[in-house]
Amino acid sequence: MNTRIVAAVAMMLWASACVRAAVFVKDGKPATRIYVNVLTDDPAAPPAAGKAKSKKQKAGDGAALSAAARDLAHHLKKMSGVEVEIVVAEKAGEIVGPAIVLGDLANAMGATPAKTTPSKEAFRIVIKGDRVLIGGESDAAVVFGVYELLNRLGCDWVMPGEIGEVIPSHKTVEVGDLDVTQAPAFQMRRLWYRGYPDRKSDESSRMDRWLTRQRGGAYSPVAGGTAGHMWEAFVRKHAAEFEKDPTMYALVRDVRDGQLKRRGPQIETTHPRVLELMVADIKEALEKNNWPRNQGVAFPIGPADGLGYSVSSESQLVSAGRTDPIVGEADQTDTLINLGNRILETLGPDYPNVMVGFYSYSVHADYPSRYKPNPRIVQIFAPINFSRFHSVLAPNSKTQGYYRGVVEAWGRLSAAQGNPLIYRGYNWNLADNMLPYSKIRIWGEEIPWYAKQGVIAFNTEATKQWGVLAPSNYIYMRLCWDPSRDWKALLHEYCEKAYGKGGPAMERYWLALTERQTEAGQEAGSYFAFPVMYDDAFVSEQRGNLKKAEQKAEGEAEKTRVRYAAHGFEFLPLYLEYFRAAGRMDFVAAKAGLDALLAHWRLGYEMNPDIVANECPQYLARFLQSFVDEGLARSTGAYKKVYTIPDELPTMFDPLTVGHELRYQSPAINDANFVRTKTWSMPWDALGLTGMRSGAVWYRIHFDLSGDLKGKPIGLFLGGMEDEARVWVNGKFVGTSGVRFSLPAVFDLTDDVKAGAPNLIAVQVVRNGNANEIGLGGLLRPSFIFTGPRLPQKAPQQMEHRRVLPGGELGPIEE
Repeated sequence: MNTRIVAAVAMMLWASACVRAAVFVKDGKPATRIYVNVLTDDPAAPPAAGKAKSKKQKAGDGAALSAAARDLAHHLKKMSGVEVEIVVAEKAGEIVGPAIVLGDLANAMGATPAKTTPSKEAFRIVIKGDRVLIGGESDAAVVFGVYELLNRLGCDWVMPGEIGEVIPSHKTVEVGDLDVTQAPAFQMRRLWYRGYPDRKSDESSRMDRWLTRQRGGAYSPVAGGTAGHMWEAFVRKHAAEFEKDPTMYALVRDVRDGQLKRRGPQIETTHPRVLELMVADIKEALEKNNWPRNQGVAFPIGPADGLGYSVSSESQLVSAGRTDPIVGEADQTDTLINLGNRILETLGPDYPNVMVGFYSYSVHADYPSRYKPNPRIVQIFAPINFSRFHSVLAPNSKTQGYYRGVVEAWGRLSAAQGNPLIYRGYNWNLADNMLPYSKIRIWGEEIPWYAKQGVIAFNTEATKQWGVLAPSNYIYMRLCWDPSRDWKALLHEYCEKAYGKGGPAMERYWLALTERQTEAGQEAGSYFAFPVMYDDAFVSEQRGNLKKAEQKAEGEAEKTRVRYAAHGFEFLPLYLEYFRAAGRMDFVAAKAGLDALLAHWRLGYEMNPDIVANECPQYLARFLQSFVDEGLARSTGAYKKVYTIPDELPTMFDPLTVGHELRYQSPAINDANFVRTKTWSMPWDALGLTGMRSGAVWYRIHFDLSGDLKGKPIGLFLGGMEDEARVWVNGKFVGTSGVRFSLPAVFDLTDDVKAGAPNLIAVQVVRNGNANEIGLGGLLRPSFIFTGPRLPQKAPQQMEHRRVLPGGELGPIEE
């Protein structure tokens, strides 16, 4: 008896499981239909002959749901070869099972999600009888439910376009019992292509579809309205007011003559009229848009991009008196908090839900030490000043460790009084979108950590570069939806899906790249840290991993994705080859190396325009082309090198930029025991010099000039500097390069150099802009002395060295 009861119960359980499982395709034949309550025209398909396109293509009219239904059918067909019909039903009673029911129909049948979100993105998938119901708070939520179902069927999307689709093959397609509700951790999960020349519309459309499939969300919380560099627009709007009263501009010191001057783009935050106008602008916007005074709305109050903040006594009195430790200029965080507090206080209780805010960025990227922020001050973290090779949790990063404390302080404030916090970042290594770079561990550690700090939205600007950034982007999207996921498990999942049996070798490759980038401990921006981080042994090992991955990968799509990653990696050995040629002063080879980098970029663009960044040629032209062209011109043809300036030089630091008054340029100074620092081969960060953020540095170059050069023109080529080089030869001033960050300059030494005798060139490299690039300083690229046709001018620019006397009078011209 007992045995029969057990058998009967088991039979019932088996039958129940069979009923609750959903079969979509059975033995190569359709076993379900897809139901929606509206099906708009497919925007990707041409209209039928004599038929106009439907006008129903606006958000909320069913277009998104229709696209998802078609994409679901597309994936089922690619899985099984079977076409699953899409049926329009106005009411739930019209649905005939078996069925996949989407949207409002599913909600009406019991699939309303238990969770709710500000962005209306929660969905529920539930199997009831022979029906799979996918409901949600909105059409967008239901779309995300469709892709969750496809994920559970083994589908994934590892990059944009058809090449990124991972769709298994099955004669029978089914899913087990389901009742799942999901909602995103962040209200916004945005990864958006930045504006750049020659971007094709299909690049954006491929990216948009990938983002939808990965459950990206562009919903912007009210607090997001505080984003932007607002002061320039404020000055333009009130130009007449600023012209009438220039004291509304920031008071800044002119580095050339030492005089204090009123000028933009920054403003005087303490000026009463500035406060009046900002408050008036907020009230005007509310009235213009017919918003009630209690409307939840947000306004930016952030400075113009760059530096040049006011040094007026009024600004000094409201500041905290701190110096930003990364940029090296006066910290403005408290000044901006003071401005925000005053704006909200002036608006008063009649506007209880107005928010103001600014980017945590540049020299306003700290936590205030003097003023407690009003609960309606928004902070948008835009951590551009800190290491791009490390996460905020990396123990070996000098800069990220500082920022961690800043964000955690804001997190505590937000938990206590509700200040909205938003992240606004970048998916690539700024000022370089070419070399292999990983944000795998960065996103893996930071996104869960930012969630714990109370951040409500992730808004990330992107470049394409999918040959390098594909797994980073994938992990970013997955963690933005669910930050509890483990980044290493996600990387394993990605490699398994993207590369098949080539996955283990690719996982080793991506981990090696990630770990080397982190453990190297380098923080200099752009291309400068790469020759310090990577060597030939690393290149050889990773080429081996990539080769093995392609050999092991079975499908053509899997092999192609390996080739995309291999193409991205090959920029590294090409760049190292270029860098070494430049270091040898072999500018013929350096030009060939630069040309090879451009050719490799073109090859990638032809393979798939998504795998390389469109801006790469512009970056190479901006940072490297002038150096190579000028170096080649001054070392070949009618010109030739006569002395290679050593990489390591006697060095003096000049934090007050007064070394010329102390005669640092004099040949009589004994520099035998001066500290010697490397120039082009090592960025300042690698040398431990990043604390030297202000003023200037001097290099002293001793050389003998052959007697047979007597009477011949002699020139100096400086390959690049941060950001102005002033040159003396044998104690006599030649001229200045002018401000030209990273660009070369040439000087005519003919009149003051001595043939057949010792000579001294003294170079004072002045940092005029403290926000050029992180981790750099001094001479950035190789330099040499040359002979050939005389240069048309002594220096790119001339300048007079004069002391500023009391009262502003200028003293006599000095050497």
